[in-house]
Amino acid sequence: MDDKLVSIVMPTYNGSNYIDDSIKALINQTYKNLEIIIVDDGSTDSVIDICEKYMIIDKRIRVISTKNRGVSAARNIGISEAKGDYIVFVDDDDYPSEILIEKYLDAYDQWKDKEVSLITCGMTFKNTYNKRVNDKDYILESGRGYVKGENYLLTRNYAATLAWLKLFNFVTNKCYDLGIIKKAGIKFDETISVGEDLKFNIDYLENSEGYIGMINLPLYFYIKRKVDGLSVKYHSDDLKNTKEIYRRFIRWENEQEDVTDDNIIVLKSLFIHDWTNRLTAIYQMHKGESPLSCAKRSLNRELRSREFRTMLHEVRKAKKIRMFRYICLRTGNYEVFFFFRRFYQFLKG
Repeated sequence: MDDKLVSIVMPTYNGSNYIDDSIKALINQTYKNLEIIIVDDGSTDSVIDICEKYMIIDKRIRVISTKNRGVSAARNIGISEAKGDYIVFVDDDDYPSEILIEKYLDAYDQWKDKEVSLITCGMTFKNTYNKRVNDKDYILESGRGYVKGENYLLTRNYAATLAWLKLFNFVTNKCYDLGIIKKAGIKFDETISVGEDLKFNIDYLENSEGYIGMINLPLYFYIKRKVDGLSVKYHSDDLKNTKEIYRRFIRWENEQEDVTDDNIIVLKSLFIHDWTNRLTAIYQMHKGESPLSCAKRSLNRELRSREFRTMLHEVRKAKKIRMFRYICLRTGNYEVFFFFRRFYQFLKG
């Protein structure tokens, strides 16, 4: 597989404090046939100088500077410039294992007689701002018979399981067929600020056939920071977009061969989780207002909507939500839920 060119696309925005680690991990990959495309999304710090320094050292690196339009636009530029057989996305404040690309190509070679849509891998979540929170690996669970270090060919309905394990909704732990992306014109949606990775993955799977390959090793390190260089503020349509993306994910999952009731319940549980996260963001914007304000009354209407309450009941019946969280949400009063949510977070530290 050494003849296969892999394009790596990394957007950066004011990433001068941490991009060194990411670039070093890319240039030190054990698989060498790479092109590394760094898209500077209108940074105002010294990150472009750092990138250009590495571009002199390693001729595989290209640096593209653009106006600030967000991570999705930067990734789309990277897609349009990429010339590889496969494409991998990396964020400037994370870093991959130095064997990541080699493992991706080995997996494609292992299943060369099978139709494989994409390859994904496990992740390590590293918390750099709260030392009391331990790093955590996310891979297929040994309790379900999976072995760390093995590769698995998964049917497409496993997208729900991967989402439950925090492995599907990212693009940074996957290797895609660039030919499929370019032929189908798949791009990141630049009009949304939440769920763009999930939407991209659904778009990709809708335009590709075959299995999902899983490398059961945590080969991508997701760094949780207080200030994320590519993070975005809450936008007024985030709640609407979250609903639309999860409804679509559930519809797609329902259409897959061998889909189970548990697959769907898992997605509904994630839907409830992200739905309430969007409500929390809205509440934070209006927390100084009266409980009778329009914004806060709208939060209660969300909790009391038929769609939310039906899903909440289904998720609780399947034991996919903690009883205390369920009771707080079941009241239909967001102030109650928010109070106990903050109290729980305080106890966790």
